[in-house]
Amino acid sequence: MPLDTQQITAILTRWAVAVEPFWYAPADEPDLGCYGPGYIHWGVQSNFNYAAAMATLADQPGVDNPDHWRGRALAALRFALASHHTGDRTGLNGERWGHSWISMLGIERAMHGVQCLSPHLTTADQSALRRVLVSEADWLLHHGHRGGHVGVIADLWNSSGRNAPESNIWAGALLWRTAQMFPDAAAAPDWEELAHRYFINGVSVPADAEDDTIVAGKPVRERYVGANFFPNYALDHHGYLNVGYMAICVSNAAMLHFDMRRLNLARPDSLDHHQGDLWAVLRRFIFPDGRLARIGGDSRVRYSYCQEYLLPSLLYAADQLGDPHAPALAQNQINLIQQEMDASDDGTFYGRRLGWMRAANPHYFTRLESDRACVLAMALNYAPLVTAPPAPEDDFESSVAGGWLEADHGAVMHRSATRLASFSWRAYGLTQAMCQPPAASDLAEWQGNLCPHVRFLGDDGSAPGRHRRLLRQHIDTFDGGFVTCGAVMEGVEIRVDEGANCTDQAVSHIAFAALPDGHTCVALQYVVAAPDRVGYTVDVKSLHLNLPNDLFNHFRRHIQTPTGTHELSAPVDADARLVLDGDWLNVEDKIGLVPIYGGNQFVIDRSPQRRGGRYASLLVDEICLQVERTTTRRVPNEPICDVGFVVTSGLDSLAISKVTVDKLIFDPGDVRGVSVLGQDGVRYALVANFGAEDATVEVWGRRVILAAGTAAVGTE
Repeated sequence: MPLDTQQITAILTRWAVAVEPFWYAPADEPDLGCYGPGYIHWGVQSNFNYAAAMATLADQPGVDNPDHWRGRALAALRFALASHHTGDRTGLNGERWGHSWISMLGIERAMHGVQCLSPHLTTADQSALRRVLVSEADWLLHHGHRGGHVGVIADLWNSSGRNAPESNIWAGALLWRTAQMFPDAAAAPDWEELAHRYFINGVSVPADAEDDTIVAGKPVRERYVGANFFPNYALDHHGYLNVGYMAICVSNAAMLHFDMRRLNLARPDSLDHHQGDLWAVLRRFIFPDGRLARIGGDSRVRYSYCQEYLLPSLLYAADQLGDPHAPALAQNQINLIQQEMDASDDGTFYGRRLGWMRAANPHYFTRLESDRACVLAMALNYAPLVTAPPAPEDDFESSVAGGWLEADHGAVMHRSATRLASFSWRAYGLTQAMCQPPAASDLAEWQGNLCPHVRFLGDDGSAPGRHRRLLRQHIDTFDGGFVTCGAVMEGVEIRVDEGANCTDQAVSHIAFAALPDGHTCVALQYVVAAPDRVGYTVDVKSLHLNLPNDLFNHFRRHIQTPTGTHELSAPVDADARLVLDGDWLNVEDKIGLVPIYGGNQFVIDRSPQRRGGRYASLLVDEICLQVERTTTRRVPNEPICDVGFVVTSGLDSLAISKVTVDKLIFDPGDVRGVSVLGQDGVRYALVANFGAEDATVEVWGRRVILAAGTAAVGTE
């Protein structure tokens, strides 16, 4: 596979030198060592990642000091094996690791590097490796559980505690790997059968319950436990639409796929169960530069962890699934890694964006760093094994164009070369919309994007979604787009110091439509205080377009309005609000905004702190129609925000300035509507019934009946 292996080797070499300060050798056994704090469970995973990366680096032609890096890999591996439950020492937090639902993940991610070490392993090393693998396989066979749930588990919803697609796959991989490596073990046939059960219930869907397809000697339905994925492959992992863990599921299949080939061992027939179907959906959530388009958001560091494991997934997609675009996407992802490393002055991957974490939380910092090193090593080990897929018959955007819907999960997307539009009602933190050119992944910051942001007294904002509750949602699709409407309760179950609490303090009504012109989306936002209580808002933002302004765009954005061009350099010295007059706004000929009602100025909320995501990993400017950050009493039924606007993708300022809009006035007070002239020359109306009762309205001389909580798009 045509990846730039010299580039990857140079990146790994620079990184290896940079993270030497994170190496620790125990005084009592200096021939052992550990990268990072070594705490269970992610510390153990990080050490395994490091061992694999260093073992791979040592095998690369022309690398400086290969014996040193191989020595690091051997010491790290030996430490990991010795500190397992079956070993003779404890880890660096005084505990032994292993025998958990996640303990085999580090093993799985390291085995490609262990293969590089094979000629250098002593008899004692080989015995220790077998000891650990057999022990983990036997634990799964006899005692395996995740939380309070025993054995192979599955469920569509994360709230059950049984949604476990990724751990099912890596458990199956550990079982199968151990059975093939040690076929003399008496339990090997039992490990194999249990592996098939785990794989069948990895990427599992409801239809599997009645599937008579024979896989590994049995109908799928006989091994089926439950569905982890919705029928159209949405995944509710961690309680939100988790595109990242869709990639994790593919990555664990990829590792076993290539590792078995490298060892010339059999691969299980069940390994690929629905992986091709999942990939057909997942690839549509990838920007052409290799970055995931997380239409359901992300609860962790931006552009990291799950993003890393897209790389082996792409290699698997190229080799096993025949995706003709996967090789280019893989190289593009490596180029993004190079870009970020080049922006850091300490040789680490995340030194620029997460420098604070290096000092404040080395446990998590070393974990994030090691995942990136590990997947780069996988690329070096796996790329030579890839059978080149057929040449593409079309460009990438054409291959992923069209619509996708998972109605039960409340997620919808439509993609074309000029616009990626989506809405997710169960995103991380609940509501999230996107409208941007797919060729501009650096514009993607998903947290509550293009949705009203309302925070009440007592909510510190640290857990998006905790104080919100989805009330209803409805989605309709049509050729070239979609329309969705729903409501979210705000200010749910909040405690206020000392001794006070309040709940259900306001309702956010949202309607969002992607018009079939390939450029335009329309949004209506109406937030109204509860009818029977008084609440206090501390943060209110309407429109709320997140604009990343970080190293991937060289810390500079250019905004154009009718008053001229405005430069946003980042970071700012202090919190600031920039007010821009004008009836339209354009971000670098990529995203445009046109207010329809509810505001006649743009307010750009700026912060010197990175605020993209839980771990503050991305500088973000927020473009709004209103920003209120003072504690404000809200009386019953008070409108908190009431706005309508257009957001465009891929239009220049001239085109945006010619967008014509109008507010439609209706007698029912809970009905909102607007009209917009699309880029196809067609005039569209978006009408939403935010009320609790059905409503009948007249639009352009036609009678329209809207059920409660629904919206519709029509043409003049």
